[in-house]
Amino acid sequence: MVTERYQFPKITKAMYKEMREWYDTHNSGKCAKAYHGCCGGEVSFHITPTSIGDFLTVRCSCGAELDFEEL
Repeated sequence: MVTERYQFPKITKAMYKEMREWYDTHNSGKCAKAYHGCCGGEVSFHITPTSIGDFLTVRCSCGAELDFEEL
């Protein structure tokens, strides 16, 4: 589940909106029927700090990803 409850300072409301739209669209397909454990956990956030900026990838447990080039 994508929610603004978990906040990272550089993630904007527009980014959260894009994540929710991606998740809702993605979760309406094959992942909607997949089992993700008793407490969810199908989506994870991966923040990669580099010398040129921080990069964010949102990953579904099925392998689908949504990339943000820089935070």
